[in-house]
Amino acid sequence: FVEDTATTETYTLSRHDALPIWPEEIHRHFHSRLRDCEHELFIVIMLDSRYRILREEKISQGTLTASLVHPREVFRPAVRESAAALVLVHNHPSGDPTPSAEDREVTQRLTRAGRIMGIRILDHVVVAEQGYFSFCEAGELDLFPGGYGPM
Repeated sequence: FVEDTATTETYTLSRHDALPIWPEEIHRHFHSRLRDCEHELFIVIMLDSRYRILREEKISQGTLTASLVHPREVFRPAVRESAAALVLVHNHPSGDPTPSAEDREVTQRLTRAGRIMGIRILDHVVVAEQGYFSFCEAGELDLFPGGYGPM
């Protein structure tokens, strides 16, 4: 299933039986697709209440150094899909996965919005040529028992 509109693109992912979605799996899945992009892309992986993949959707395409993301664009497809949780993914065309101050601000803003909406942000993974950065692994998301992102 592929939906191509002016602002979104949807790709089909296979459902996983395993509950967790590990950052290294996310990097492996997106690295080959995003490594040659000249602009930042912001993608959301939508999950059901058992953390099985429903689908992924491209939310925005930014500039060379930034991706413009607003909570309404992130949560609109999540609400439409009845997603219980999200994994945020974006690339750094520079090749360096270190998150910027803007990346941290976007993560905090989306986490706050997710709490209000009852949609958990499990992780935000920055994919780059030199590796990846996981906000969850780095302890930059509030964790609850079980080790999955904030609520």
